[in-house]
Order: sequence, then C-alpha cells, then structure tokens
Amino acid sequence: MPDTMTERLPLVRLLDGSREAVLEIPYGSAPELTTPEALLALVRERGVLLDAGVDEAVRALVARHESREEGDASDVSISVAQAVEPVPGTDARVDWAERFAPAASAEGAEGVGGGDAATPVDHYNRVKRLKVAAGDVLGILVPPGEGADGRDVCGRNIAAKRGRKLALQPDGTVQVEADGSIRALKDGVLSLARLRIAVVDSLEIDGAVDFSTGNVDFVGSVRVGDGVRDNFTLKATGDVLVRGLVESADLIVGGDCTCERGIAMRGSGHLLIDGALETSIMNAVRGRIRGDLTVDREVVQSELVVGGNFTITRGVLVGGTTVVGGRVKVGAIGTEGGAKTALRVGLLPLEMLRAAKIAALAKELAKQVAPIKAREEEIAQKGDKASAAEKESLTELAFEIAEAERRIRLLEEKRLEILIAAGESRTVRIEADKAIHAGTTLFVGNREVKFTSTLKGPVVIGWDDNRNLQFRVAGGRVQELRDVATVREVAA
Repeated sequence: MPDTMTERLPLVRLLDGSREAVLEIPYGSAPELTTPEALLALVRERGVLLDAGVDEAVRALVARHESREEGDASDVSISVAQAVEPVPGTDARVDWAERFAPAASAEGAEGVGGGDAATPVDHYNRVKRLKVAAGDVLGILVPPGEGADGRDVCGRNIAAKRGRKLALQPDGTVQVEADGSIRALKDGVLSLARLRIAVVDSLEIDGAVDFSTGNVDFVGSVRVGDGVRDNFTLKATGDVLVRGLVESADLIVGGDCTCERGIAMRGSGHLLIDGALETSIMNAVRGRIRGDLTVDREVVQSELVVGGNFTITRGVLVGGTTVVGGRVKVGAIGTEGGAKTALRVGLLPLEMLRAAKIAALAKELAKQVAPIKAREEEIAQKGDKASAAEKESLTELAFEIAEAERRIRLLEEKRLEILIAAGESRTVRIEADKAIHAGTTLFVGNREVKFTSTLKGPVVIGWDDNRNLQFRVAGGRVQELRDVATVREVAA
C-alpha cells in the first residue's frame, strides 16, 4: 500500500536532460512544506540555480495552491527554471561580390524581367556567363562561427555546435588571401561547380549555340560541337572552333576561327575576326577578317574585307565584293554566266580605314578649335579696349589652341606614317587556276579592270616595278593586262 505522506510531498522534476525544472505541489501537502521558503529550499536541494525568475515562479505557484476553490483536489505545478539554450555557430560561407553572385546568374537564366509576365523574356540571353578580370575580388570567404555555449537549470554547460567549414577547392586561377578575399588571377569566366572555384578561359559546347545555350559572350576560347543557329551571337576573345554550320548569326572572334561546315548567313549575319579564318564555304556573308582567309570550296555573294591573304583551295569566288590586303589564290573568279564579281586588291584595307578614322578625328579637332581661334582674334583686335578679363583669357585661349594644334599635328603624322607603310607594303598577286570569267571587275588602287571575255587559267596577275598591271598564262610570257581587259583610271 503506497505511503500517502510521501505522495503528498512537494517535488521538483528535472526534465529533458535538466533543460527544465518543474515544481509540483500535490493536493493535501502539509502547509509547512508549501511555504515559499520551504519550496525554494527544495528547488535548491535539487541543484537548480536560484535567481529572481525562480523566486517569482515559486511564489506564483504558492499563490495558486493557496487559492484553490473548495473541492479542487488537483495537483498544481509550474516550470520554475529553463535552460539557456546554446547558439549554434554559423557555417562558413562565401559572401559573393554582387556581380559575381551565383544568384545573379541563376536569375538571368529565367530571362530578362525575372519571370514577370508583363516583361518579355529575352530567350537569346537566358544563360549568363560572369566575366572576370585578373585582380577582381570575387567574394569574401567568411570562416565558420564558434557559436555560444548554453547552460542547463543546474548551471552545467551545454556545448554549442560549431559551424561547419567550407572545403573550397580554388585552382591555380584564383587564390584565397589572408583576409578571406577570393581574388581572380587571370581573365576569363567564373566557373562554380560545387566547391570548386575557377576562372576558365576555354568553353566546350557539346551541341549548337541555340536556345539551350543562349548567346555566348566568353573571355577565352570556345569550341562548339555543332553550329551557330539563326539570330544568335557567338563572341569570344580567344580562338573559336565551330564544327557545324554558322547560320544567320553574329560571329565575333578575337583570335583565329575555324568553321568546319561553312558559313551561310543569307545576308543578315555579321562576321568580325581579328585573327585568321578557315572554313569550307561562305554564302552571303558580310564581314571583316583581319588575318588570312582560307576557304575550301567557294565564296558566293559575300561582302568581305580581308586584311591578309585570301585563298580558295579548290573552288570559286562568285558575286559580291571582296577587298583583300594580301595575295589572292582561287580556282576561278566569276561564272560562265557572267555573274558580277568585284575584287579589290593593291591596298591594305584595314590600315586605310584606320588612317581615314584618324583623318576624321583630326578634322573634328580642327572644327572644335576654330571658334577658339576666332575668339582670340576678336580680343586681339580690340587692343587696349579689351577688358582685363579678356586680356587675361588670351593666355588660356592660346594654350588651348596650341594643345589642339599639337594633337592635330600628331594625328597627321600618324596618318602619314600609316599611309607610307601601307604604300610600301602593297602587293598585287592574283592567281586563278581555271579562269577569270567575263563579268569580273578588279580594282587595283585607282584603276578599274573589267573583263568582258573569259581569261583561261592558270593565270597570274600582278604589277611590275612601275606598277603596270600584267598577267601570265600557264607560265607563258608576261603580257599587259590591258590587252585582254578594259583598264581605266577611276576617282580615288
């Protein structure tokens, strides 16, 4: 049979590993055991730390016990103390610089407008690639936090969980500095693959440049397993290899470019190559190649400027206009049907363009300085009647005029330097293995050469020391080009 006196003694329960202390007063407990002092002694005896909160809770329980309604035989209890829970340490993280934050790239993947139905989505630019320059700080590596320990109701320590480390794997293209800064060591595009951080300067695209990749704007070299689809842009600062067909797209390459299956832009794409270009065919292409252009089969109805040599290994140049700074070697020019084909040689087109831009800049400077000169002359004509402020401004006006004229002089010197070098480097050599057909027009300097009948090959056209245009057929004797074509001077 249970001891009724024991059952009616107040007691303290320690719950949840001493994270909570509950004081309980059973119904019928002796009055001398339920005073605040007696209950506080009982709590202290159980090892619970006493403080103002414990004191307040005990007195509140005593008040409830003493104010029971008649017939209430229930036990009363209260939580008199609670543990101070530990604060876990924060995990290590990378605080990314705003423009390198992975969220920015992911947001870009949803399209311009962030998914707002009222904003059109630019599907051509859905994939974002984050460009990086050497020295850029990509973000800050924040170490894990230690956290703050807690304590239970008895004052024993509850250890905090320490933050987890971040096992970053930066390769040789980035470094983590002593202050946590993650700094790029080279130009390229930021690559994040789990914990690996790198700046890459080469991009492999297994398929085509299309809606799956978006427009490509890459710092480095690019290899495309298929082609470049209509209306997309492939831009790279390094070399580019495209194994498929380049359609009506924009292709902008800072290095050399190879398009294995050819380029067929249908007159709506653009081509800008700072290095050399090798391809199989070119159809209705508009563009500029700073280096050599080598085509395997044919160039048809294209508008091209080639800074170096131009070679069609086993095909023809048909239609359009081609400007070449170096030598030309093709299978044939034009067609038997007399397709209008223009070929301009004997100048360095890109250097001439540069000289023209310099001349335009010098002209603009001269235009800007004209009113300053007029103002100077106006003040000078006033003589002694000029105000003190006007006389003082003459020095400043003279300086501005002298500085502008110095810049104009330097520009003119540079323009003449380019023109002289271009003139000395000019070359004229056109080789056609099969024929130059009627309908072909050559432009050599300020001379226009029209072929009204077909000149059979193999034929070589060049000029002598006096820059008279000549040709030779199949290793035969050298003849004047005017004997087989119409040659006339045209305005420069």
